[in-house]
Amino acid sequence: MKKTLFALIAGASLMLASQARAGVANFDDLATAGDFASLGDISPYAGLNWSADWYAGDTGIDGYANGAHSGTNYAVNGFGADAVDISSATAFKFTGAWFAAPQGVDDKASWVNVTAYDASNHVIGSTGNVAIGASYVWVAGGFDNVSRLSVSRDSGWYVMDDFSTAAAAPVPEPGTALMLGAGLLMLGAGRRRSRRR
Repeated sequence: MKKTLFALIAGASLMLASQARAGVANFDDLATAGDFASLGDISPYAGLNWSADWYAGDTGIDGYANGAHSGTNYAVNGFGADAVDISSATAFKFTGAWFAAPQGVDDKASWVNVTAYDASNHVIGSTGNVAIGASYVWVAGGFDNVSRLSVSRDSGWYVMDDFSTAAAAPVPEPGTALMLGAGLLMLGAGRRRSRRR
């Protein structure tokens, strides 16, 4: 019976170890010094890989006084990029993020669309085109077991802040599921034997 319990605990530990961490990336811990800083250069940031067209900025940059949803920093799409990616080798759950169009910029986005992909590059889901303006709008995701997110827009600039993730629902590997199932059967058999005595 002790071996069975050990097998169950070991299997559960393997499943938990495969989960991505949860949190909110608000970019306030990044040094921007009144200019844009490449998130791609410091990847991974907040446990995620940011494509080369993501930048961090602060509200002191001309045209971006409304740039932050919380604190003073935010992320902004790159120079001329139609879509920018966020990825991870470990699956995560994309809860959502706050988006806005920078007030003082001539070419600003009027909508954003977040599309989630799994490890096999299959589409999990999409937020659809969500209208944005000078005030921040919450773009809800709720996509689980995400390996990559692609954020697209019509044209121009947008800002993003308080990017939120949660731990992905565990997806046991076939061997782990088999081990857990066998452990449960052994545990049940052991209890029946002890009742007969």
